[in-house]
Amino acid sequence: MIDRQYKTESIDQGAAFLDQKISSLINSDVTHVTDATLNNNAPSRGNATESTNVTNVTETKIPSKDKCPAFVCFDQWIEEGGTKLSSGVWHFEATKEGEIIKTKVCSPLYIEAVTYDRGENNYGRLLRFKTTKKTWRKWAMPMELLKGSGDELRGELLAMGVLIQPGAKTRNLLSMYFQSNPPKLHIQCALQVGWCGNSFVLPDKVYGQDADKIIFQSGERNHDEYTTAGTLKSWQVNIAAFAIDNPLLTLAISTAFTGALLQPCHAESGGIHFTGESSTGKSTCGIAASSVWGGENYKRSWRTTSNGLEGAAMLFNDGLLVLDEISECDPREVGAIVYSLGNGKGKQRANRSGNARGVNSWKCFVLSNGEKSIPTIMSEGGIRYNAGQSVRLLDLPVERQHGVFDSLHRFTTGAELSDWIKQQSIIHYGLAGRLFLEKLTKDKRDLNESLQKIKESELYQVSGAQGQHKRAAARFALIALAGELATEYGITGWSKGTALKAAAEGFRIWCSTRGQGNDEKRQILQQVLNFIERHGNSRFSSLNNTADITVRDRAGWWTHESGTRIYLFSAGGMNEALKGFDLKRSLDILVSVGALPEPKNSNGERSKQRKIDGKNTKVYEINAEKLTSVTSQF
Repeated sequence: MIDRQYKTESIDQGAAFLDQKISSLINSDVTHVTDATLNNNAPSRGNATESTNVTNVTETKIPSKDKCPAFVCFDQWIEEGGTKLSSGVWHFEATKEGEIIKTKVCSPLYIEAVTYDRGENNYGRLLRFKTTKKTWRKWAMPMELLKGSGDELRGELLAMGVLIQPGAKTRNLLSMYFQSNPPKLHIQCALQVGWCGNSFVLPDKVYGQDADKIIFQSGERNHDEYTTAGTLKSWQVNIAAFAIDNPLLTLAISTAFTGALLQPCHAESGGIHFTGESSTGKSTCGIAASSVWGGENYKRSWRTTSNGLEGAAMLFNDGLLVLDEISECDPREVGAIVYSLGNGKGKQRANRSGNARGVNSWKCFVLSNGEKSIPTIMSEGGIRYNAGQSVRLLDLPVERQHGVFDSLHRFTTGAELSDWIKQQSIIHYGLAGRLFLEKLTKDKRDLNESLQKIKESELYQVSGAQGQHKRAAARFALIALAGELATEYGITGWSKGTALKAAAEGFRIWCSTRGQGNDEKRQILQQVLNFIERHGNSRFSSLNNTADITVRDRAGWWTHESGTRIYLFSAGGMNEALKGFDLKRSLDILVSVGALPEPKNSNGERSKQRKIDGKNTKVYEINAEKLTSVTSQF
């Protein structure tokens, strides 16, 4: 039905048809089901939810000419007045002569609700439609897919099983159908997974007290990351049970629950990077953690760009992002990616007019692995690793009794246990994370208070700890809280304290690889030592043989004093060795550890004048033996 009529005219085959008709149909009636309800609990895979238990629809009839133009959706074949019409969406229009023109648009498809986000932007329509398999699915369709020719929208619908009649006329009618007479039911949409108020949104289900008022909306038809198989019990027996007496595996599985606590605990994004030789079980830890939320499609690879990982972080907002094998990433990109993931902000981009577009944002916990540490990978790309990156993604070496494992349980080798976990992770997955959300959204306790108690325990205290140690301790404490909550909720099958001890062991390992000194200080000393190790024989020469040797791209000279080699850095060589750090601060640090002599003049000048090739030359005298000794203590 429509509220007003317009002059009947011949149907155009192009855009003019849409422009002329859409205004008159914007308020027209579309016959929908009268007793359909939004069901967040329907079994599903991906964003478009599927259900075979659909309520009966109200019988509909072919409209009379005074009710035209109109769209009507039939669930099945109908016969009326000798006219037979197949199931689907039909458009009816009356000619001047009173004849009703009937045009089929697509297979059965209902528009159940109007959707929009908290800011009343990103409008959409909640669709319910019958697929080629005769099953019913739901999809929150962004209205922006109607822009242009609408090819993108039709492609998504076709891929989900909707049958669309060919031809320009039906293409235009389909666009008109989506904009005619918006439903009275309005639902808030979430554009990414994660927390939305007090509810937690997954592509196919919402958890929390407002679950029936929120729906996930995406222009993509499938999100196959969050899928389920098996039972919680089978996951506990075949995967989680093998984390017992294996602290690093316990730690990895606990990280899967950590992302959902970032917002309630006001914690920053970040993660852990397992390092070690190949075939030690690093990837297995990532697979086991992934099984909390999904199957084989859940894990991601480092083999991408910073833009690609920005999209992945959005998909795993308030969750776990698993990244496999850092060596597959361009070393020049690693640093920027680590910063971006930790900051939770994407790149600033411009729209077509040059104005700034909205910046993507997220919070997620990262579980990464690779044979090489992050500083090593970055140095291969000529990029300096700094303190900010070191606390965003914590390097954790894998050096247990059997690679990543301490206990092999019933297996004879670490490889056998790894293979078992990999095999079981494609059979039992996804339910642990969902049950965790179900319990978490009902938990009214102050989780930030619980986190503070763990952080204050002696397990996470280090004498003389610097800022980096405190931030790392906070991250491991959050992992401990997540694992303990999952255990309390009856999800892991572990005994109380298992996750707490595993996280504390992870923190101990991390501390043992760094010592208690300030990270920036350690990096400065290590960078100068690395420079000497790389260039000591090629860009330095003996102070006593300067005339006999040609040195390309000279960085300085060397001499011996009291049996100790002293490297005499030129001003240019010293600046290069300390590239990326403040020169004065770096020289002060070198003086403080005895690697550079105390200044003897009143102006505090750290350099000295040496007669080299008959010229007075400013040099910095670095004691390599002292530098090596101090650096080894970190």
